[in-house]
Amino acid sequence: MTSSSTTCVKCGESLEFVDLAVEPRISCPRCGSISRAFKETLIDGLRILDSQRGRLKRPSLPSDKKLRWESFTGYEFSHDRQKMVHKARMFDKDTDEYVECVTDIETGEIILECIEPFTEHVGHGTAKKKQS
Repeated sequence: MTSSSTTCVKCGESLEFVDLAVEPRISCPRCGSISRAFKETLIDGLRILDSQRGRLKRPSLPSDKKLRWESFTGYEFSHDRQKMVHKARMFDKDTDEYVECVTDIETGEIILECIEPFTEHVGHGTAKKKQS
């Protein structure tokens, strides 16, 4: 967002913006000065989005079975919607739980809500069958 203002240097009277290329310059209606002060304000915003991930591994198990629990809460870019969304996901292999909720951060709309046994959560992400 941008805003600008022009004031008389001598008396501080707020003036309409006048093209500086116009000669002779129009004098201030209050004090008669032709000196001007120009102020341009640019306003921008910044949003900081963070994420947290937690994992529990059991070193005593074989490498493909070590990861027992994982949790992710934070923001990710949605390629379908072409914007950032909030995602909360947790799986626990020991209790056979999978929970995921994806929410639009602008509208609060729940895009996806999935609560199911972890053993039934198949065919998603990298586990999808390759299309030929």
